[in-house]
This record gives sequence, structure tokens and C-alpha cells, in this order.
Amino acid sequence: MTMDINSDYYQRGLELAEAGKYQEALGCIQEHLRTAPADAQALNDTGAILYCLGRSDEAINHFVKARTLQGNTAEIVWNLVEAYLAVGKANEAMQLFDDMGQMGILNADVLNRTANVFLDQGN
Repeated sequence: MTMDINSDYYQRGLELAEAGKYQEALGCIQEHLRTAPADAQALNDTGAILYCLGRSDEAINHFVKARTLQGNTAEIVWNLVEAYLAVGKANEAMQLFDDMGQMGILNADVLNRTANVFLDQGN
């Protein structure tokens, strides 16, 4: 029964996020994570919601945890790179380029945006 309730929180959180109600979505998915802290997909989704809320530093923590639990999946690595770029951590983003290349998700847009962050920082 507890798992069903958790699943309900998670599903409701996803629905709210898709409707653009990120703060409410965050609460639901965090409630799910309270009893399922090793749910890598929920951690990734929490990171995505935090990113949408402009809380990229917090999002990074969730993406890193998700990656630790689930390994290199394209979705998690992509989200992590986006969050790194949002907070000006181009070096950290660049360190994931090899993984992105192996997954076939490295593209010119990410390379250009990373270069722009470096340029904006005078690097």
C-alpha cells in the first residue's frame, strides 16, 4: 500500500510538472522521495523541476545523485550538463563531453553554449 501511495505522489508530481505547476510538483515528488530516496528517475525528475524553478545548483545535486544510482543515462547526463551551464560551470559540463559523445547526444549547440560560458567568464 505504501508503494502505491508513493507512486501516486510521483505520478501526481509528473502531471503537475507537465502542467507547469513546478512548485506543487516538487512537493509531490519530494514526498515520494522521502520513502524512496534511491529512485534515480524521481531524483532526475526532481532535478528537472528545480532547474525549471531556476534552482540549478540544487538541481545539480539531484542529477549527480541520480547518475550515481543509475549510471550514465543520456537523460541524466544531458540534464546535468544543462544545469552546469545554467550556473556557469562550463568546466564541469565539458568533463561530460566524452560520455555524451559515446551516447550520441553531444551536439554543436551544447559545444557552442559551453564555449560561450567560457568566453563570458573570460576563459
